[in-house]
Amino acid sequence: MIFQRFALVFLLPLFLMFSCKKEVVETTQICVLIDITDERFKDDNFVSENLPKFLKLMKLDKNTGGFSGGEIKLSLINEVSDSKSKIVKLTTGETGMMGENPLNRKDAVDKFYTELEGSFNDLLNSANWGTNSSKIYQKVTREIIKMKKSDIERKYLIIYSDMLENSKQFSFYNANWKNNIQKMIDDPESTLEKLSKTGPTLPDLSEFEIYIINTRTAENDEKINFSEQLWITLFEHQGALVSFNSVLEV
Repeated sequence: MIFQRFALVFLLPLFLMFSCKKEVVETTQICVLIDITDERFKDDNFVSENLPKFLKLMKLDKNTGGFSGGEIKLSLINEVSDSKSKIVKLTTGETGMMGENPLNRKDAVDKFYTELEGSFNDLLNSANWGTNSSKIYQKVTREIIKMKKSDIERKYLIIYSDMLENSKQFSFYNANWKNNIQKMIDDPESTLEKLSKTGPTLPDLSEFEIYIINTRTAENDEKINFSEQLWITLFEHQGALVSFNSVLEV
């Protein structure tokens, strides 16, 4: 009995020390762009399916909370080179024995999730869906330049789009699109130089992870294949890690 009491007195402080060990807290910046030329991204389940994945990138979970923080910016890709957006932020929490109560922190993450969900729904509901033209290069590059002004190290760009540019810079919809796009793929340095003359210059992307989520059909499959080659080539040429899939995999 005396030994059991001694063991309890000795082990309890060790248990408390390790259970209160400081969690590694990270700050993450995410920009989410939605292409309104594709109404399939207007699906009722779109928000509920993707928001938990955004939180996962931020080292957060709606059910368990987490002490990391950062910001998520939501914006649209349309016929203009820039558009309205919404930004939702969550400050990092203090961890360790003297840190923030985990239950209070979970409430803060819940509030962040609810605000993010509302902002996402408001943005999608107010969008002018089905427009024919989309200035993808200019919009994406402008957002990247804005993100680079932040000193946050973890940067994610998530693009929901077929990435089928349709602007004066270049287009997947003109008569000679296939030859034109192939030339752009074959010489990314020359391509970026030409694009910078009529729009912003795509900067160094070595600090970025870029996720591109597209929707394929029998009608657009060939163009999507070319689109995948083009954008991966351009982004990787500037140093980014790139994923091009039909769903967001994190």
